[in-house]
Amino acid sequence: MSHKVIKQVSLSFIFLFFLINLFSCGSEEVSTYHDQTLSTSSESDEAFDTAGSAPPASITWKSCYQNYECGLVEVPIDYQGPSLETIQIDLVRIPASTDPSLGPLLINFGGPGASGTEIVSMYGSMWEFAFPEFDVIGFDPRGVGKSAQVQCPFEPDNDQQSVFEEGEDLSELYKQAEEYAKGCIEMSGDLARYIGTNNVARDMDRIREALSVDQITYLGYSYGTRIGAVYASLFPDHVRAMILDGPVSPTDHVSSFTPIQGQGFETAWSRFAQSCDNDQSCPLNQYGGAEEAFNIVDEILKVSNFLVDGGRELTRGEFMLGTASALYSPFTWPDLINGFVAMIDNGDGSIHQELADQLAGRREDGSYDNSQAVLFLVNCADDPKRPSKEFIKEAVDKVADQLPHFGPAIRGDTGCAGLEESIDPLLIGQADLEIPALVIAMEGDPATPIAWGPGLVDSIGDAVLISSDGDGHGAFLTNSECVTEVVFRYLTELIVPENGWSCEEP
Repeated sequence: MSHKVIKQVSLSFIFLFFLINLFSCGSEEVSTYHDQTLSTSSESDEAFDTAGSAPPASITWKSCYQNYECGLVEVPIDYQGPSLETIQIDLVRIPASTDPSLGPLLINFGGPGASGTEIVSMYGSMWEFAFPEFDVIGFDPRGVGKSAQVQCPFEPDNDQQSVFEEGEDLSELYKQAEEYAKGCIEMSGDLARYIGTNNVARDMDRIREALSVDQITYLGYSYGTRIGAVYASLFPDHVRAMILDGPVSPTDHVSSFTPIQGQGFETAWSRFAQSCDNDQSCPLNQYGGAEEAFNIVDEILKVSNFLVDGGRELTRGEFMLGTASALYSPFTWPDLINGFVAMIDNGDGSIHQELADQLAGRREDGSYDNSQAVLFLVNCADDPKRPSKEFIKEAVDKVADQLPHFGPAIRGDTGCAGLEESIDPLLIGQADLEIPALVIAMEGDPATPIAWGPGLVDSIGDAVLISSDGDGHGAFLTNSECVTEVVFRYLTELIVPENGWSCEEP
């Protein structure tokens, strides 16, 4: 018992460090391993027969990152077709330190586009401390990292996020969007069509099979909750326990154009602003409060950009993107405050530029990772609809009108323009699980609003929803101490809290 008490107290410090450094660069060894070239395989007698069925999956592990293990699992690009073409899914495993163990814990960090192998390997000591009972497994979903990375054209204006006012002519924007979509297909091939969440869930079961276990424990953050919901639908007997943190709506597709997520960011901004206004020491009070500081900066950016270290300029769109980025966690609220002070007092947009770059996947050398390509292709592969340009523009304008702070940044949303209809749209059905899945929502979550929680629970069926009154995107191990304690009991002892359980943060 004393071990668990010490563990809970210590975790708050460890995960604060994890959160602050989540998007930092990895070690040299991480880069060395992930710089190797992995090829797809289209001719293998041992891969798939002409009906497209797969032989038992396997993994050959090798030592990596000093004490960990790395491996590859071969999967078909198309599980439902006759093609023999395969790709390899990249894995890293941190072995359990207890004997017996509780088996494999697969983790997905969201996106779509986050590399599970990089995050697990970079913060290995943290995972070892948090989950000694499990074999912690990070994997790069198809199209991500070294799992047959998809690519889309790089646009020279990626550094200039645009905003649009109501009534602007977007015909040129749609033309560019269609060219971009065409380039994604040309550069990524068939994988661009088969990158959807259904196949990611099927890949996860190939991983389970290769591990030679009947069941897995799964932890999915944000978009990872969608993966988990599909996996529970397709493979309910193979789930030991499932945590879905930061629930994504199963019905709000790209083509839905609902204001719910945008309102999540508006709510998060209001909670940040109120927190600052209630604190006499908050530096933004010298300008009349957080809301007035936002308006001052926004009005300046309507006329001219802010200078940024390295010769770049912060645009109005990047200001909104940087502000949204800082709202992902209360631990980055101080950066948001400092960014406003730097812009208003010194005309320096560097802090907000860095925040925007983190969300956009921009590296220090000016290149971009493929997270935006994955985001586009996965969300559109999951979406069963391709509405007309006229419908998109009208729907986006209606949403933007409801978002006073972030509306102009989304008026340029062109949906899935230029992509053909999905061949395998998202599939989430009722699941009959050994124990209910645990869905976690935060009142102040900007990216996955708490309103999405009940919808995901209803879609899965066999699930319970718990919540916290805290702020930030995601709760377990990050922004909520009270939720974290409950989830540890669920993970290790299979104790399921009551549906509707909630807590207040200290």
